[in-house]
This record gives sequence, C-alpha cells and structure tokens, in this order.
Amino acid sequence: MAREEIILRLGMIEQEMNKLQEHLQLIEQNILELQNLQMSLQELKDSKEKQMLANLGKNIFIETEVQNKNLFVDVGNKTFVKKNIPETIKIIEEQISKLMQAKNHVLGKMQETQQQAQSIIAEAEKSESEKTKKKINFS
Repeated sequence: MAREEIILRLGMIEQEMNKLQEHLQLIEQNILELQNLQMSLQELKDSKEKQMLANLGKNIFIETEVQNKNLFVDVGNKTFVKKNIPETIKIIEEQISKLMQAKNHVLGKMQETQQQAQSIIAEAEKSESEKTKKKINFS
C-alpha cells in the first residue's frame, strides 16, 4: 500500500471518527436533558406546592400557580396530547432507552472504525518491514 493511500485512508477514518464523536455528544446531551426533565417531573409529582417557577426558555422563569398536574405533551407534528405525570415519565423513559440504543450503535461504529485504522497501520508497518528486509538482502 502506497504511503499516500495510507495517509488518505487514515484521513478519511479520522473524519468519520470526528463525525461519530459529534453524534455521540449530541446523543449524550439529549439523554442528559431527558434525565433532568424526568427528575423535574418526579419532583412536580411529589410536590404539594401550588406555586412554582415555569421556565419560558433561555433561563427566563415566571411564577405560576399549579391548578392541576396534567401536562400537554407534543407527540409530533405540533400535536399535543393531555398526559398525567406518570404517563409522561414513561414516554421519557422510552425516549432515553432509544437514545441509549443509538449511543451503543455509535460506540460500536467508533470501535469498528478504530479497528479499521489499526488494521491499516499494521498493514503499513508490515509493508515497511518487508521493504526494509528486501533492502538488507540486496546489500
């Protein structure tokens, strides 16, 4: 295998690893956000307080009074369904489970890609070793 080909293949593998790493970070961030939401819902479920701070987004809160603990959950395509807290927690658990499967898939891909790189390096080292032996034999 030519040196240029090795460099090209390893460069492509490095790009793939970078993409996989970015994807993994995004998955882990989503898992963390869902776990935080799950804890917040559990606190709301257990709370007897009628007053709370509701996050409007970007760390801006409004004080509000809880009249009931039914939630409106976006189930896709801007369709909202009324759910109670345990039902919503179950949905979140299912989403976390799917993200964990995706995370494991990405980790598997990363391991495969790393093995490809190691294989290319081993092949290149073997090729270099054989070239060195030939030079020694001709001397």
